[in-house]
Amino acid sequence: MNNQDVACLAQYLFPGEARRRVVAELLHTASGCMRICRIKFNEHEYAQDVCLQVHNEKIILTGLVEEDEFGYELKEPAEVKRACYYLFNGSGHAQPRNLSAPALFLSRRRYEEIHEMAGAWTLCVLAETLEAETGDPDSSAELAKVLKNRTASGELRLCARNGAGWSQQQVSFIEASSGGWLLRSSSEPEDDYMIAFPLTRAELCHAFGEWLLS
Repeated sequence: MNNQDVACLAQYLFPGEARRRVVAELLHTASGCMRICRIKFNEHEYAQDVCLQVHNEKIILTGLVEEDEFGYELKEPAEVKRACYYLFNGSGHAQPRNLSAPALFLSRRRYEEIHEMAGAWTLCVLAETLEAETGDPDSSAELAKVLKNRTASGELRLCARNGAGWSQQQVSFIEASSGGWLLRSSSEPEDDYMIAFPLTRAELCHAFGEWLLS
């Protein structure tokens, strides 16, 4: 992996942290992996900040919190699946649904502005503002409930080898008692779009496990 690829991964996965020992080691070993990602997840007092590297015969899980750095090797699919539920503070007994739900399309910039104001606005104003962006009153109202009453949130930055370089995906997850939503956006600053759709935590764990094991 050339210096440009290393710089690209560092900027995307570890902005401003490349000088940290654990990050420097991860970037050094990234040349041998097929996929690499960073996950941040928070729910009340539970918090995770980890990096996973997918190699041919193992997955390396590294904790990034300075006062609690750790490293594990996962080799069996069952271990990987358990780790996914652990990282997202979920139950391995929960089953993903097989239902399809309509997606919402909106500007990433506008979503970020709305997200910033969610705490100050009433639920009605929040839902109406989202509806103005998406054109979908029912789903916008459901997303507004989660934004207003969020109890858990996560961010996934995913990188996969694409020829000589890396493809990137940025995904966020938010959840409240009314349900969960997954929000996907481009990693390119000039691409101003976001796709949001309902997703349970069990579905998130399942989908992430599939990405790691594919």
